[in-house]
Amino acid sequence: MNNNMNPVGNKNDATVELLAEMHRNVTMGSENLASVIPMIRDKFLLTNVTSQIESYASYTKETEKQLNKRAVKPKDPTMMKKIMSKSGIAVNTMFNSSDSHIAEMIEKGTRMGMEQLEDKQSELSKRGCDEDVYKLCSEIVEFERREINKIKDYI
Repeated sequence: MNNNMNPVGNKNDATVELLAEMHRNVTMGSENLASVIPMIRDKFLLTNVTSQIESYASYTKETEKQLNKRAVKPKDPTMMKKIMSKSGIAVNTMFNSSDSHIAEMIEKGTRMGMEQLEDKQSELSKRGCDEDVYKLCSEIVEFERREINKIKDYI
């Protein structure tokens, strides 16, 4: 038996796995953006990033609700992932904390998260996911795509 699947191996497994990936994506996105807010000087960039964080918070609540509906406790990213992420941001801004550099970092991070989520969605669609969860995932991917395009104005 494949260790990556639980013994039931049903449609709900793929749904829960996709929800967990979505939750990880929006939680990390929100936390990473919050860590650069104190460095942002441009008020329009700050407004953009604040809005993105608010949207991520909404998606976090929705993924938690969907996981709870399936009797699964949402897992927060591990402390190690959080530390590695914050360290990466600190190192990346040590010598260049300009708004354009921060915008570039946000664009890159959002793109990486979006691509990982798209890959997981594609992989799990073959195993079958609940339609509402698949749709929510597509919504998050499109949201991140729009944010990537918006942030490019600051690079």
